[in-house]
Amino acid sequence: MTSEAIRRLLEQRLTKARLASGGKDQRRVSVELDAGDIGEAVRALPQDGRSRFVTIVAVDKGLDIELLYSFSLDGVLVTLRTSVQKETSTIDTITPMVPGAAFIEKEISELFGVEFAGHVRRANLVLPDDWPTGKRPMRKPLVGDVIPQARASVENLLSGGTSIRVGPSSAVKREKAGLSKVPPLVSTNDDQMQEFKDLLARTGFDKRAGFDWKKGKLRYK
Repeated sequence: MTSEAIRRLLEQRLTKARLASGGKDQRRVSVELDAGDIGEAVRALPQDGRSRFVTIVAVDKGLDIELLYSFSLDGVLVTLRTSVQKETSTIDTITPMVPGAAFIEKEISELFGVEFAGHVRRANLVLPDDWPTGKRPMRKPLVGDVIPQARASVENLLSGGTSIRVGPSSAVKREKAGLSKVPPLVSTNDDQMQEFKDLLARTGFDKRAGFDWKKGKLRYK
């Protein structure tokens, strides 16, 4: 199969996948997936012996652990790209479909602290048996792109539309007075705030900053 044929096949079988353009390199196909879809993506590859597992590469991005699953299919390198948040660091094992992934999954688990749910091996593969469970040699601290001095302002800006930092005592006084903890910008209304959020999402700044929209705050301090 050519890279274009593989791309079309995956587009048909993986409706949620985001496929990168082929570009100049006609021997590579890259697919971006949510972590929960990795099993479906592996099963979507041809199972007639032509698809061979190569390896999994883990990259610590600060906020998340990126995982790149590589397969060789008719001479084309197919990369299934996903990531897991460090707060959970869990993804399903692919060993039921790809037994050869057992060792690399275990290595990533020990070095980066990613749990491959369903993986049967418990004994350490790379680290000594008495190695501390919470200490992962290749894992960085949970941190995003925002420098410490700007984190409070960025958090206020994304959550309430203002960069004004309100101290704890002032926030309590405002709440007692029936006001919000953080004063919104005078020119901000609901429509403008939604437009601002859409802009952040389109540029990807919210993800790079590590802002949790549900909680209304950064994922780190």
